[in-house]
Amino acid sequence: MIRRPRNIEINDEKCVYGMRKTTCCEKYGLKRFPYPGTRRYKPLIYQSLDGGMIISNDVFGLTISQFEREFRACLERRTTQEQWILNLRYPDKSSNEYIEYLQTCTDQRNDNYCWSGNNLEDKKLYEHLLNIAGTEIDIRTRQRLCIIQNTIHNATSPNSTKISSGSLAEGLDLPGSDRDDMNVLNNIDVIQNTTNVKQHCQRTTLVMETDFDHPGFTKLKLVTGEVNESLLVQDASFRDTSKCFYFSVTGFVDVIKHLLLDTNIDLPAHGPCVSDKGQTLDIAFCLRSKFFPYNAIPWVWRHRKQWPPNLVIDRIISFGCLLVPIGPKTISENHLLWRLSFSVAEKLLVHSFNFTQLLCYSLLKLTLKRCVNKNDDVKDLLCSYFLKTALFWVSEEEDIEIFRLSKLFYCFSLCLDKLISWIDKCYCPNYFIPEHNMFLGKIDRRNNKILLCVLDSIKCDGTSVLFKKLFPQNNSFYLSLD
Repeated sequence: MIRRPRNIEINDEKCVYGMRKTTCCEKYGLKRFPYPGTRRYKPLIYQSLDGGMIISNDVFGLTISQFEREFRACLERRTTQEQWILNLRYPDKSSNEYIEYLQTCTDQRNDNYCWSGNNLEDKKLYEHLLNIAGTEIDIRTRQRLCIIQNTIHNATSPNSTKISSGSLAEGLDLPGSDRDDMNVLNNIDVIQNTTNVKQHCQRTTLVMETDFDHPGFTKLKLVTGEVNESLLVQDASFRDTSKCFYFSVTGFVDVIKHLLLDTNIDLPAHGPCVSDKGQTLDIAFCLRSKFFPYNAIPWVWRHRKQWPPNLVIDRIISFGCLLVPIGPKTISENHLLWRLSFSVAEKLLVHSFNFTQLLCYSLLKLTLKRCVNKNDDVKDLLCSYFLKTALFWVSEEEDIEIFRLSKLFYCFSLCLDKLISWIDKCYCPNYFIPEHNMFLGKIDRRNNKILLCVLDSIKCDGTSVLFKKLFPQNNSFYLSLD
């Protein structure tokens, strides 16, 4: 008698209880996948004596009702945690993979956006904001193009690295948006301590000395290398303090201005930056440290919910920071203090925003330009950098799932609440170094009260009044509602 091996699957088509054998793959339209082990039998579906359905030999050990219940729960989790899942799959939303994902979703929906809310006023605000800021594909494409432009430029520029920042680099082409270019000198190394000095180093090497009296700023002490080895590293750029040589902010800026005059470049200079005649492009010369600053290390480990993604945090740490030649405005003797700049880190954070966060950022910037700065008493007290900082803090502290299009105005209100609390205390904590109060020299007890009134009125007036202020040419919409 020939026996059938026990590890060979049974493929006969006999009916069980009057039903044809049906596999799970056939039942749910699933694709087959390789199974590394050996099955004794195929999973089968058949009718029980009481009329129910039973899966036998199922690798998951589930009945039909159990499987359907687990499947519905899985779909529910995907719906309620959609943004968290997207952050896991696409932490860098300026990547080609995410843009392809967006294009696939748009093709399937046959439109550029999908509104799921019921509030008519919020929807109208969203649609007009969409017309100004663009669709998510528009924003991601701008981000990607800026990355490509920098890559092409830096491939042919060995002495400096161009890093674009500002609104356009973040993907937002709003009215009045500017472009900031930071030129990083490649022939100067900035390290954390002397143990990082390479042996037989011939390059100019500076070590950071953290200034605890002025968080967010540092001194740069000369460790190794020779001055006058490049046009921007000269004797005039250093100050002798009897103990050591420090790289001077004013000396560095003066050398840059002198070089611009020698090259006949007609660019007006203001502070550490030079601008074009139309004031649409700011160029800053700066240094880079490949080491993340000591006083910013707590940012890496502090408690947060789902944002920013871990991959983005790792990229920020690996890049380090930039050092911009500008000291604190609150003291006159600031020519030796360099500001720690996290502009690259902030660009990575904005690139990790979902579409609602980007629109919320756009709404904050438009509100500043068309509402707050229209009041002469508070004009120029706030800047877009404070708004972005508020959005960073809110995104970190709140559940990422609140950043949905239907809750756009609610997210906007959370950012206003954060700003109002800071203005009331006259303290705006830097996102990376909270000990650095960015309101110093701008907002204090003499001018914060009227600014509080302006922001309170914007929040309390609601969507309809905000729409009328931001888009006065479209007020016919609200007249039709009355």
